[in-house]
Amino acid sequence: MKVLHVTNYFRGFHNHIGGAEQACYRTALMTLKHGHDVVIVTKRFDKSHDSQDFKIYPLSVLEDYLPQSIEKYIEAVKWYSLQYDFLAKTTFAKLLKKELPDIVHLHNFQFLTFSLVREAHKRGIPMCISIYDYWHFCPKAMLLRSDNSFCIDAHGVQCLQCLPKQFQLIQKPLLKMRRHLFDRVFKMIDYFIVLSEHSAGVLKGYGITANKIRVIPLTLPIEYQNTETQEIERLPENSILFAGWLNDRKGVHIAIEAMPIILNAFPDARLYVIGGRAKFADEYERRFEAFIKENDLIDKVVFLGHQSPEIVKTYLQKTSVLIIPEQYENMSPLIMIEAMILGKPIVASNLGGIPEYIKGGETGLLANAYSPEEFAEQIVTLLKDKIFAKRLGENAQKMILRRNNNDSIWQLTEGLYKDMLL
Repeated sequence: MKVLHVTNYFRGFHNHIGGAEQACYRTALMTLKHGHDVVIVTKRFDKSHDSQDFKIYPLSVLEDYLPQSIEKYIEAVKWYSLQYDFLAKTTFAKLLKKELPDIVHLHNFQFLTFSLVREAHKRGIPMCISIYDYWHFCPKAMLLRSDNSFCIDAHGVQCLQCLPKQFQLIQKPLLKMRRHLFDRVFKMIDYFIVLSEHSAGVLKGYGITANKIRVIPLTLPIEYQNTETQEIERLPENSILFAGWLNDRKGVHIAIEAMPIILNAFPDARLYVIGGRAKFADEYERRFEAFIKENDLIDKVVFLGHQSPEIVKTYLQKTSVLIIPEQYENMSPLIMIEAMILGKPIVASNLGGIPEYIKGGETGLLANAYSPEEFAEQIVTLLKDKIFAKRLGENAQKMILRRNNNDSIWQLTEGLYKDMLL
């Protein structure tokens, strides 16, 4: 069987790597290790690379040949609804003819566009798509209203109230056509893969039929079998880690706003923030930076920028608590899985697919997603009671090794691929 994976970015070849890209890499590697042919299609590389694991093809897109001042607007237009790129489409058509894949597995590929789906559909190649957030149904990818309630309306002109103001001139016509364009493409896709039962319910609520939805949890990180750690600075005893993109979806502001309360109990506490800057998040960054200055947190919150998986792993091992303040009904954040494997105590938002993994007081602690005070209270509890924190981490480790066992995940993935070929 030959599986062709499509992704905007791929680990080892791009700087812009998050949980979705890690999941894509691990799924592709798992497929390869089980004796199948794997082909990767992604955007043009932006870093040096030496990986020999995969056959990988870079596709040029329109914005590669435009000035940087225009590039972000092209990406925004694609993000909203104009899912067409002639350059990517033409090259992808040639690749399909050359490689003749049995299956196309789509991941996050907004900037390569739905043009690729149409090319595979024309050739009768079965397709599945892994859903890592709700971009496919919401231009903010969150399905969250301004009052923090879950949005059941999905995409349309009403989304204007939630979107950045700098693109208002183009937003309305793009939003007006978004659902129609997306739904046409969804009909071409054979299966939708989600990471939790909660997310399966979200897709059903949107109108995707249950027989086209498969729940396949994230694979365990293969590289975590290596027990080596990287050299990092010596950390305070009471250290907290946040790892994720610096945008409103991931909620780093909640972690930052919890720090004054935590510092009242533990003056030596530090918050370490690993994560790259997100597109169009400048205003959001200014808000949490202002909070840091106003509350004298400059030496209490340490921004480490984007880091390699090896460095993320080391900080997970060395810090006291992981905070996951997701602001929308996420499926199951990859950093949560990684922390559980390492037996790290977690405080996470009580929404989305997270409670399917974290049972409060058993495998971690849960907090109101929008309450810095509640996050602070739970973190202080763990910092005060190290024995309790250790027990939570050990319970989480046992649970995740059983639930997300790679053999079980492969059986589900291979079963899906075989069903696609029937």
